[in-house]
Amino acid sequence: MNAPLRLERPQLLTDVVCARIRTAIVDGEFALGEQMSEAQLAQRLGVSKTPVREALLRLKADGLVEIHPQRGSFVFRLDADRVGQLCRYRAMIETAALREALAVGRGPALARTLAALVTAMKKGERTRDLKALATLDMDFHWQLFAHCPNRYLLAGYDVVRWQLVAMRQRAPIDNAVDSHQVLVDAIGDGDVERACTLLVGHVLENESRYADAMRAAAG
Repeated sequence: MNAPLRLERPQLLTDVVCARIRTAIVDGEFALGEQMSEAQLAQRLGVSKTPVREALLRLKADGLVEIHPQRGSFVFRLDADRVGQLCRYRAMIETAALREALAVGRGPALARTLAALVTAMKKGERTRDLKALATLDMDFHWQLFAHCPNRYLLAGYDVVRWQLVAMRQRAPIDNAVDSHQVLVDAIGDGDVERACTLLVGHVLENESRYADAMRAAAG
């Protein structure tokens, strides 16, 4: 972890530092549970400790960093029980967002957007681009909220969004096209109950894979 992370320019410094550290966590440059030294981060980024400290506080709000008084800052890590809680919470808010999107007539537009993402997933599967698949997977599920009129549901999703991104990168799905295409078909058909049932099953099947990734991170 000694590679330079220097910034090209100091505009909106705390925002840039936060984005750079967030990307490093999500992409796996930092291990889950790894301690993060403000001094070392400041040196690697070529900044003072102040924007680093502010960035870590923001990342704590994102769920990516845990700050323990007298011990320091650490990359988040979840035990199997918390992974289960996260997946069940995600299933609840995603199905709620889907129901509201369909209730206000956003089904056709949502289905078109999701279908385009599945097409991109097909290319990712052909090339075995797991990072691209993880990104497309995240975008697919975010679209449920983008087409939902209830901003409180989006805010609820943001609570766990970055933890999900980080876990997806460490445990990418290997059947992205098939598992998402059935959702697109149900939404396109306007079959709300089938779409929600498929969505819940799809979300909850991630639990064991995410829990395995967390255990692997714990060594």
